Amino acid sequence: MIEIPPCRLSSGRQWVLPASKSHLIRWIALASQSRGAIRINHVGELGEDSINMIRGLKFLGAEIQISDGTVGVSASNGTFPRSPSDQIDIGNSGTGCRFMMALASSMGSISGITGDISLRSRPFEVITGALGDLGCSVSRGEDGDFMVSGPAVHGKVALDLSKGSQPLSALLIAAPSLGVDIEVEIQGEVVSQRYLELTYGICKSTGSQNEFSGHNVRIAPWDVIIPEEVTVPSESSLTPVIMLLERLHGVDLGSGNLVDSDLVAPEVNWLQSNDFGLLDLTAASDLVTPAAVLLAIGGGGTIVGVGHTQRKESKRLSTTEKLLFDFGLKAHVRAEGVIDIPGGQSPKRPEWDVKTYSDHRVAMTAMALASLVGATIEGEGCIGATHPSFHQMLMAISS
Repeated sequence: MIEIPPCRLSSGRQWVLPASKSHLIRWIALASQSRGAIRINHVGELGEDSINMIRGLKFLGAEIQISDGTVGVSASNGTFPRSPSDQIDIGNSGTGCRFMMALASSMGSISGITGDISLRSRPFEVITGALGDLGCSVSRGEDGDFMVSGPAVHGKVALDLSKGSQPLSALLIAAPSLGVDIEVEIQGEVVSQRYLELTYGICKSTGSQNEFSGHNVRIAPWDVIIPEEVTVPSESSLTPVIMLLERLHGVDLGSGNLVDSDLVAPEVNWLQSNDFGLLDLTAASDLVTPAAVLLAIGGGGTIVGVGHTQRKESKRLSTTEKLLFDFGLKAHVRAEGVIDIPGGQSPKRPEWDVKTYSDHRVAMTAMALASLVGATIEGEGCIGATHPSFHQMLMAISS
């Protein structure tokens, strides 16, 4: 628990976002399955989600080294994936958990996969059901831990991608190790499709011939051939938090220069140009919490396309509404997953400790609001999932 007093922020300093975990996790998972070596360059720190994925891949036999601004993956001499010697702790990373389950399903031995209390309480039935349809064994204990074993067999699976695109990304990323052809029937409206396109694009750059089209796709394994060097962008999905700091304090922290990937660019550009109206976050639901606050202190509006965020680190629709309430801001979540937000509001200091629900995006938004009005933040350590130094950087520019 930390106390953040009201403060003034100074301009003239460019905020440095951490490395994109979405890009990094995909690259290291694929590189671990190759017989080559790669140097992955990045600007900014690595979050715990990335670190935990690296640790998990090492348990499966990957050769990965971390140095300043670089993650190196070396050839594993055909030993990846191998049976882990201990349970794999993936921390708070839902992406990492799904990818790890798919990779573990390529082996006949049993792999134990766990995470923090938030992850162990979250739903994973789409990926576990798919792996079961491929002949794998996936069980979940009362504590939320997973026991996974394969090997997978050729088969057909149905994936409801209205709950998230990660299950299809997981099957595609693990396809070189799974070694089987998979026929996929896609159900529901695809959400977070740009992240799925990112997966397909990175896989294609390593030799994959798989394509995403229509409601029926085929996943075939391939020999992973990696480049000697790539550079991953920053975690652009955190840009709205920095924008919130700028608007609360009337400062310039360089948010206009922080978006260097296409994953959330249209939605961030909308927020930079508008402070009211209808915002569709179907393709970028991670922005919902800071975006809701930006509309509240702006002209107000409605956010749609975020019903599936109830499956995130926290039940993020509910926790977003609660966070705004804590700071004296109004928002109304409709049953269909739409948020209505009145405009022209001003945050007030909470009369109680602000909970973050083990959700790093909720926590950073809470810290941004607290920097203006003050607050005691509970569970702030969850920011480590993506941006461990966020609080330090915030205090460094405050007075």
